[in-house]
Amino acid sequence: MKPTICRNLTIAALLAATLASAPLAAASQNEPPARKRNTAGSQLIRAAAEVIAIDPATRTLKLKREDGNTVTVSAGPRVADLARISVGDLVVAQYGLARALTLKKIPVAANGEAAAAPAATAPTGTPQRRAIVADIIAIDDRTGQATLKGLGGDVVDVVFRNRKVLASVRIGDRVRAEYTDAVAASITPAGRTIPPKRQAAP
Repeated sequence: MKPTICRNLTIAALLAATLASAPLAAASQNEPPARKRNTAGSQLIRAAAEVIAIDPATRTLKLKREDGNTVTVSAGPRVADLARISVGDLVVAQYGLARALTLKKIPVAANGEAAAAPAATAPTGTPQRRAIVADIIAIDDRTGQATLKGLGGDVVDVVFRNRKVLASVRIGDRVRAEYTDAVAASITPAGRTIPPKRQAAP
């Protein structure tokens, strides 16, 4: 069995096992990760994922979810065992939504790329402040949330305090957005590691 297929099956099995006792359905390839409300009323996303990058200095991790999309999260103060997590590990993460700071619709060139891609914003602490050129793939006017998919494939779930900003765009628009990273409430190692790819014999 190919490593990629093994990885996807392993992540899917972890997600199903983690959510089996909860009233939430496990995520599939065509469904977003499970979400729930915490006692404070803010939304948490629970997802099984592979760790593909870690920045210990800023306590940020890039995770590849079971649906194939990647997200970047900042490890919150409750995540005390970050040193135990390595690139390639499978984890179960619970994280909140990123906070949208600005959102501006931009033109799309004839070849489908953004006419002017922005430079990444400098780190400003934890959570990190970032910028992205992305397409809007989902909007929830009731909760003031939107899902952005960057040109590189990264997905960001953002929440807007100013609902008027969200009302000015629609699904399919390409936008330049600034936001602060989602903050992870917990990142639990699953006790398994994705094996490295085997090199062909010379």
